[in-house]
Amino acid sequence: MNSTESENIKTIPTALIQRYYDEIFDPGDLLSTIGFSTFYKREFAFLLEGNIFVRNISFKDTSELVRYLTANPVRRSYVGAVYETPPSKQNSIQKIKWVSREFCFDLDLNDYDLVRTCGCQGKDQYCSICWSLVQDSAAFLDKTLREDFGFRDIVWVFSGRRGFHGWVRDPIAGKLEQEQRNSMVRYLSLIKDETRTQAVEKDLKYVIPLRDRILEMIAKSYFEKATDKELRAEPFKFTGKQIERMRYNLKNSTQPFYSTYDSILESRQNRDAIFTHIITYRYPRIDRKVSIDIRRILKIPRGVQDTNGRICCMVDIKKIHDFYPENAPTIFEELDVKETFS
Repeated sequence: MNSTESENIKTIPTALIQRYYDEIFDPGDLLSTIGFSTFYKREFAFLLEGNIFVRNISFKDTSELVRYLTANPVRRSYVGAVYETPPSKQNSIQKIKWVSREFCFDLDLNDYDLVRTCGCQGKDQYCSICWSLVQDSAAFLDKTLREDFGFRDIVWVFSGRRGFHGWVRDPIAGKLEQEQRNSMVRYLSLIKDETRTQAVEKDLKYVIPLRDRILEMIAKSYFEKATDKELRAEPFKFTGKQIERMRYNLKNSTQPFYSTYDSILESRQNRDAIFTHIITYRYPRIDRKVSIDIRRILKIPRGVQDTNGRICCMVDIKKIHDFYPENAPTIFEELDVKETFS
């Protein structure tokens, strides 16, 4: 992949999307993500042709969902929370009792624009250098959610364009109230005011497991990708000998990286400034609203991204660093047709 590769904004013919849902779409990935027993009480939402957005829809079973997808000019498909009564026009989600919603995370490459150093910007550009930001973020969040909160059932789904959606499916996670989710997101969020100052807002001196994990995963990735020029500049001011030792230990050391990090830095160097710099440039940017809002909708697994034809596919977290958008299947491959756009 070239460092300036762009995704041209395209429009997949609606008829082709309908054909995909009719001939290829398998609700299996959707059901494995949200479960079967509460399916009929789930809210679904759709972006239809003409930029018409509809929600407060539910289906008795997956066959009814597929019939809707093939009978309507659907551009994008979403799934939301479980309610006590199946959502409908008469029973909107504002009127009926909320029951549960997976604890979800949205990692979008757009949110890293201020710290992308490769030259890519906005919705339509990415490369292997900046794509590694969301790969690292997913891996870090997965491990932190498991080790610091005790969650076990987490899946990651390629969003179809430039990021990942994380679904924490443990039963206890689904029952979390909005304020509980907010507290967890505050713990996980270190970047204050992402769109402007990029300031790090948390003192990690007393949060040792989180600090060590940042060093082991985020800082290690930073140093693996940093150039000699970057390491000689502020705030690092590494000597040639330090750079050489860092490169050697990254390739050969069997000890935890935080031990390497602590041993290589010298007393003359500002550890706080270095740590802050690493967090600023590589720490996960979490869309707080997606994680906190108990009524939030997300794209359905195996749904179609209508601007590029890619399928929102599940990704093994153990192989997250091998996954690139080009690895996702496309509607054209699934239907065995030539790429055509209107």
